[in-house]
Amino acid sequence: MKNWKFKGVYLKEGWLSPAYITTDDSGNIVQLSDKGPAVVDESVNGYAIAPITNAHSHAFQYAMAGLTENIPEGQAGDNFWSWRDRMYRIADQITPEQTEAIATMLYAEMLRVGYDHVVEFHYLRNDKNGKCYDNPNEMSDRLISAAKKAGIKMTLAPVYYRCSDFGKDPSDAQKRFQFSSTDEYFRHIDSLRSSYKNDQDVTIGFGLHSMRAATAEEIKEIISYNKEMPCHLHISEQTKEVNACVDYLGARPVEWLTNETEVGSHCHLVHSTHITESEMKAIIKADANVVLCPTTEGNLGDGFFPIADYMKDGGRWCIGSDSHIALNPFEELRMLDYGQRLTKEQRNTLLNGRMGDSAECAYQTLIDNGRRAAGKDILNYFEVGSALDAVVINADSPLMGRSSDEGRLATIVYALDISAIDGQIINGTWIVKSGSHIDKEKILRDFTKALCEIQ
Repeated sequence: MKNWKFKGVYLKEGWLSPAYITTDDSGNIVQLSDKGPAVVDESVNGYAIAPITNAHSHAFQYAMAGLTENIPEGQAGDNFWSWRDRMYRIADQITPEQTEAIATMLYAEMLRVGYDHVVEFHYLRNDKNGKCYDNPNEMSDRLISAAKKAGIKMTLAPVYYRCSDFGKDPSDAQKRFQFSSTDEYFRHIDSLRSSYKNDQDVTIGFGLHSMRAATAEEIKEIISYNKEMPCHLHISEQTKEVNACVDYLGARPVEWLTNETEVGSHCHLVHSTHITESEMKAIIKADANVVLCPTTEGNLGDGFFPIADYMKDGGRWCIGSDSHIALNPFEELRMLDYGQRLTKEQRNTLLNGRMGDSAECAYQTLIDNGRRAAGKDILNYFEVGSALDAVVINADSPLMGRSSDEGRLATIVYALDISAIDGQIINGTWIVKSGSHIDKEKILRDFTKALCEIQ
């Protein structure tokens, strides 16, 4: 047993200040109270909040963050599709060893900034010649190994990728991503589920890279594969994609998906930045979840999701860092919120005029729907019986010295920077402390080596 004391812990019903937590030898919470035990083993000068799920990640793209903020000679302008060509050139080089080093560094940084669980949307599957590795799970195993090294919990969602575009055969540039058939894909998912069935910190999901990456029949087959597992797919990210879908399938992506497949609460639609009002209502009716990645969507010029209107009608959503051009869950939220404020020329637009606190509204949404996207049970924050997972905000950070609990969560979400995060506790153990991952030196050394090897 271990007795912890925090300046405060944020629960769904509000702040418990001070807060005493007792954990067992496995790091699970056995008692939570505002009354202290006779002996406190560790007194933490900080406020604990529940960590956030990063619901959309392409780990290998972390290696190219910052390398596409220019227009090369001979390239006319820049958009998502020219960025994608440059991404392909990076993806074509990366080895399994480099993948593991890059992912380990990325996941350690995620922990440092307040994420405790990552949904890895995985499609860098084959070798450089487009052939399956001797171990078909090679790249998946590398990503899971990286998560273990960093100490983050993972939902691995290998996604189906076969067509190069609507109605088009596979392309050479996408050879590392492709499966030959849905049968091969389902065998891969079943193999991973069998390998990691007893691992409490690893969940296996599935999905589609995008609707343009599969035939209509394959899309239907995959969406209905297993309604107990989280299913993820990119959708309606770019207007070019939407128009191509209309030309090929006769309907917009979300329109076709919700009319023609068994979309439900197990489905997590990534981006959805170009949807109509009727499509938005169809997502809500299906009880699907939207995964938004505002810093990546902004970086790629994807567009703004109509978050305020979506929330007004009861839509579910969470966030991810996608290409990792930025790593900060609160920055993702701020960018999403402030985009609506700028568009509508109003404040606190997430509340849609209702009484309440924007930070509480958004934060609870991120926690609950992020866990759904990860395929995990929805629990109360710091619930007895669950693991002690906590992001610790330094009580000596500016603005944290107020005597009242009022506005404390909003101060953390809207007003502080990442330096205010003192550390993170996972399963009752410090993984990040004093702003640094416990294994940073080795992780950084391996990552830097991999980075220098990639051209």
